[in-house]
Amino acid sequence: MTLGLWDKLRGRGGREVFPTMFGEAAVYAMAAADGSLVRMLNVGGVLQSATYLDERWAVCPFAYLRSFNHMFEAAELAVRRVLMIGGAGFAYPKQLLTEHPGVKLDVVEIDPAMVAIARSHFFLDRLEAQLAAEGRADDLCIFTEDGAAFLMRSREAYDVIIIDAFVGRDAVPFFVSDEGIAAAKARLTPGGLLMANCVAEFTGDAMYRLFSQVERLRDHFAEVYVIDASDEEFGGADNYLLIATDTPYPFTGVIPYGD
Repeated sequence: MTLGLWDKLRGRGGREVFPTMFGEAAVYAMAAADGSLVRMLNVGGVLQSATYLDERWAVCPFAYLRSFNHMFEAAELAVRRVLMIGGAGFAYPKQLLTEHPGVKLDVVEIDPAMVAIARSHFFLDRLEAQLAAEGRADDLCIFTEDGAAFLMRSREAYDVIIIDAFVGRDAVPFFVSDEGIAAAKARLTPGGLLMANCVAEFTGDAMYRLFSQVERLRDHFAEVYVIDASDEEFGGADNYLLIATDTPYPFTGVIPYGD
């Protein structure tokens, strides 16, 4: 049996390339540690998203994406409205909306090409069809626009705002600035959570960048939590989940961060 035929039989297919606003997007499959296939989304040489190709199509392969579920440890908050800036392959939206009926999610993704790729290759179309069949089509709203502009114009109130917007390996500067943090905080309900993925590359200034982001968040919020969300299987860098809020919550896995 040829390799190409074997790949087709397993649903793997070949490597496909798509143009995007931020460079070439490569879509390909690789084997996970358990032997299952995972489809990867690589943009400009950086992994942006992934999906299992089996019955776990709505489960996030990456640990840092699964870590956003810490929001449900804030039981008193009763999460109902969530905003996510940075959609990529829509891995977390799939998991959030299939596991938590009753949550409404707005996703802001600047690049229409990424939304199209998510629908055609990462099961966003399946999620939308499932929500429609359950009478929950309005639980997911996708805005194809700049996330900073959306925050500045929006008047909606969210229980949780997730920032996962990157250009390559670097966070979009607006969202780690005082202006961006203040804009996000203005859209939070009382006791709401601002959650951000912080990537710490294996470089000399990686921890400095993490600490700087924590300190900036502490200028705006009473409580800032740091949780290790690194991925031993798929990670090419360390990931940390930052949670900023004005209300103390008993999150698990918090790394002590001293004064």
